[in-house]
Amino acid sequence: MGHKEDADYRAWLESLTGKRSCKECSEAELASLVTTLRACNALENPRLKGVKGGIGQGDRPTEPQWRLANELCRQLDMTGCDDARFAAFAKRNAKVDHPRFLTKESMRLLIAALIAWKNNLKAKKTQSTSDSEGKSS
Repeated sequence: MGHKEDADYRAWLESLTGKRSCKECSEAELASLVTTLRACNALENPRLKGVKGGIGQGDRPTEPQWRLANELCRQLDMTGCDDARFAAFAKRNAKVDHPRFLTKESMRLLIAALIAWKNNLKAKKTQSTSDSEGKSS
């Protein structure tokens, strides 16, 4: 790493943690850095890679499908497609023993189910907000 790259890295690290070296960071700060790097696709999630199974083999889900499912999982307060709750959701909704056995079509249906879950939670939150506003009037 050259001097400029090192300076850029340390400035970036300091902007996120207030520290100029990873050695000074707590485990929570390091975990947050990993999450940030994964969110901007600068770091691959090895657990998610294991979930995906055979990429590009016939009827396997596409990368865009995995990215969308992963983002929907995060919006539903999961860590992503590597979360045990996603595996249980896939088992219940797509009738597969593990997400690595998903097909393009079963992933499409699973994404639709994740979107419906998200919209249902949003509707419940909106309803709850309007109910509490109605009571205070």
